[in-house]
Amino acid sequence: MSYVVCHRGCSHWGPHGAAGLLLRRGRHILLQQRAPWVHHGRDWSLPGGALRPGETPRRGAHREALEELGGVPRIRHATTHLNDHGGWAYHTVIADALEPFTPGRGDGEGARHHWFTPGQVNALPLHPDFADTWGELNNLLGGRR
Repeated sequence: MSYVVCHRGCSHWGPHGAAGLLLRRGRHILLQQRAPWVHHGRDWSLPGGALRPGETPRRGAHREALEELGGVPRIRHATTHLNDHGGWAYHTVIADALEPFTPGRGDGEGARHHWFTPGQVNALPLHPDFADTWGELNNLLGGRR
């Protein structure tokens, strides 16, 4: 994997784009606080990462969540939000957890995980790219900013 520069001039990890899983359970969504040693450490974001060549966003988001959360519950796909940067894109896969789920340790990229209401998310230190799309994502969830 490597960094690429999109048409906006931003540097992104993964030449094939990236995807993350926004898992919801009732009125709550699952976020992870990034480990101190990763890029934007200690910020809150979604489990996710770079897509592999030919990998769909849904498959990539599921794979990354499985790695970072130590497992994934049975889920039902709701929608996918596209943040297109021109030459690079981030796909937020929104899905409903169909059973109770407590994340495990995973690969260590996430320091901890927590279920938040959308209103609580506004007060968190968010990964800058997640913060840029949070308003649109919150609208898709039916919330208010």
